Amino acid sequence: MSWTTAPCARSELNALDRALLVAARELAAERRHPDGLVAALTFTGLLVLMESLAFGPGQARQPGAASALFWIAILFAATLVASRSFDRELEDDAIDAVLVLDGGREALYAGKLVAIGIVLAIVALAAAVLSLVLLDLDVALPGHLVLIGALGILALPPVIVLTTLLALRVRARVALVPILSFPILIPQLVACTQGAAAALTGDASAAFGWAGIVAAFALVYGVLGLTIVPAAIE
Repeated sequence: MSWTTAPCARSELNALDRALLVAARELAAERRHPDGLVAALTFTGLLVLMESLAFGPGQARQPGAASALFWIAILFAATLVASRSFDRELEDDAIDAVLVLDGGREALYAGKLVAIGIVLAIVALAAAVLSLVLLDLDVALPGHLVLIGALGILALPPVIVLTTLLALRVRARVALVPILSFPILIPQLVACTQGAAAALTGDASAAFGWAGIVAAFALVYGVLGLTIVPAAIE
């Protein structure tokens, strides 16, 4: 999709339209060259398999261990997907065409959140099915587990995308993004793990409580990213 066509129409787009346009463009690029999705799917599948073997079938089936293995895999997958997404932008200098648009910085951030969230949801679904089948897990509260999973997918991309933007022009971006983002994401990771474990064991009140914490993280970091991202991309 060309960003230079129909300049008048582009200028009339509101903030939501611009963000959705960036997201649609990103998803179209991922569909044509699904290397980020394939890498994330392969990585999460292998990580879940290897960690389950390392822990042993008995220990890996414990709700806390199974939840931790799953969310650690999703965290690394989010980093892979975001890194590949921005690599494509830098390869053809497409990011500069987005940034010159009115509100382009905010649109880039929000659009990336939407696109990466969708790709990450696909990866999470595949990893969840693999975990349930491989570890033969019993899910006491499937609805609560889905809620925790959906909120967790919403909570991870804001931090990953923001730190990727901060390190965008740095040569060692692949190493720097995890260093910057993982310490910030530890509370989200703990909340997602505990919430998923509560859903597996049937503790509805604990699952709802942890879900609220994850939702708060997603809201705070999403708004924070939209607030500081214009200066971060300078």
